[in-house]
Amino acid sequence: MSTTPAPSAPSSPLDSPIRIGIATAAVFGGVFVGLGLARFAFAPLQPALVAHGWFSASTSALLAAANLAGYLIGALAGAHLARRFSVTSLLRVLMLIVAVSFFACMDRSLPFVWFFLWRVASGVGGGAIMALAGPAVLAHVEASRRALIGQISLFGVSLGIIVAGALMPVLLTDGIPLVWLALGSLALVATAITWRMWPPSPRREAAIIRPRPGQRLFYLQYGLVAMGVVPQMIFLVDYIARDLGRGVSVGSSFYLIYGAGAVVGPLMLGLVSGRIGLRPTIRMALVIQFIAVGLLMAATGSAVLALSCFLAGLGMPGLLAGFLLRSQQIADGDLLIHRALWGKATASFATGQALAAFGTVYLIDTYGEHGAAYPVLFAVSTAAMAIAIALDFAIRK
Repeated sequence: MSTTPAPSAPSSPLDSPIRIGIATAAVFGGVFVGLGLARFAFAPLQPALVAHGWFSASTSALLAAANLAGYLIGALAGAHLARRFSVTSLLRVLMLIVAVSFFACMDRSLPFVWFFLWRVASGVGGGAIMALAGPAVLAHVEASRRALIGQISLFGVSLGIIVAGALMPVLLTDGIPLVWLALGSLALVATAITWRMWPPSPRREAAIIRPRPGQRLFYLQYGLVAMGVVPQMIFLVDYIARDLGRGVSVGSSFYLIYGAGAVVGPLMLGLVSGRIGLRPTIRMALVIQFIAVGLLMAATGSAVLALSCFLAGLGMPGLLAGFLLRSQQIADGDLLIHRALWGKATASFATGQALAAFGTVYLIDTYGEHGAAYPVLFAVSTAAMAIAIALDFAIRK
């Protein structure tokens, strides 16, 4: 890959296993706040906002989509901001923004636009954190350890799902404001714990990347994967609670199954990757996600839903970590190039998610509850995963 300037290393590398472990814990905390709480914890809250009379079905779904729109903005802005400011300082501020966004939503009397803008802000924080945090640590890690550390970092997603699925039914008994307060408090505590754990920032300079055709296909594939994970990632609890009429508590229990898969997935796929390699492992995760979303079209029985949830949780974190590691392979391990490349990949992911989510919001608004919205989403997501699997054989590197 031809680049200008020449590859460079950070001025203060992480030179011991303890420092690498501390930095990995910081990424874990950032992912927990920016994705685990800001996005995944909202999934069981979405139908509860409708049930408690805060918003209609379509406006509640719009708040979920608003986070994805913000995620796209954050992914696009991350690399540009990193050239102007310290990455370490940026990550701290972004985590604070996510924490504040929860506290800002506690007052039901405020207009809808207030909630929408704060959901966008939480997405901006999550998108920029995802674009910047992983490359900041992986650049300092030996190639043999990158898969393990990438998987550990993304356990923050798994923790967010578990927290949401386990705590939401309990917190909702005391009202929606308590939920916002609890999420904000968790985000603030995680921000405080990780405040001094982030690795030192590299010098701020641009890396000019001349992409290969395979690199563009990589972006397209990651965007298709994003469309494929939207059903369980964003709308699972709402679908079970309202569309199937089983209530928020039952929906949250299925979300816990999704979380259980998300805990097992990184461990299993990490071990598999060490045995058969990264590319075959990513293909395995793609097939798992394809089956998971396809099952949602097949039946609505509890056994099928549980299997779909577990398989989706199994594949999703592995896909995120796998594509993060793949992007570093394409960047040949250079931090500045990887940050720019991963930022574009994250933007592609955000675009795919936003298209699927806003399309679903439109269908909910047009056809109402129990309409065509979710069946169409499941069909589109299944098709997107099928294309992503086919594309993987067209990408050489």
